[in-house]
Amino acid sequence: MSQYFTENHAVLTRERLLKLHIFGRDFEFLANNGLFSCDKVDTASILLMENLPSLTGATLDLGCGYGPIGIVLGVVYPVQITMSDVNPIAVEYAARNAARNRVEAQCIYSDGFASLPFIYDNIVLNPPIHAGKDVMYRLYRDAARHLAPGGALYIVIQKKHGAESAIAVLSEIFHECRTLYKKKGLYVLQCVTPE
Repeated sequence: MSQYFTENHAVLTRERLLKLHIFGRDFEFLANNGLFSCDKVDTASILLMENLPSLTGATLDLGCGYGPIGIVLGVVYPVQITMSDVNPIAVEYAARNAARNRVEAQCIYSDGFASLPFIYDNIVLNPPIHAGKDVMYRLYRDAARHLAPGGALYIVIQKKHGAESAIAVLSEIFHECRTLYKKKGLYVLQCVTPE
């Protein structure tokens, strides 16, 4: 089975239109088979968006999929959005959806930070749990190196997917790791670099 977090080109068999109402606005996203949460915008991603502080500056949606997080943030906040994914089909859909929702965004095909030699004020990530802890922890470490002083990584993670061990690792990597939301086994975390 094709995994959404790999470079594997999934067979696209059924494009669908997803709708999301959030922050008093309506969004539409095209999705297809082989993309994460292709039948509806993931609940954890919605919780992540709803529990972020007000963002400004250069913002990366890492592992963007078809783009709902980056696109919503690009409409709601005064940010410069970059969306990246290891799946080239996801990047294509993110670009199409950014145009569909009238959001200016740079969409980049990248395995983690390999093609992202930039510094960001914010990095937002719904981590690829099924890729394994080694991949997730590498993304966390690399994120810390790609954040401006005082910048923050925001992630959403479930307790059953290792939230507590992720918090321990993130607390070692970052100057500070705060829990912004914790309910029904879901955590939204803010990990801040030193200023």
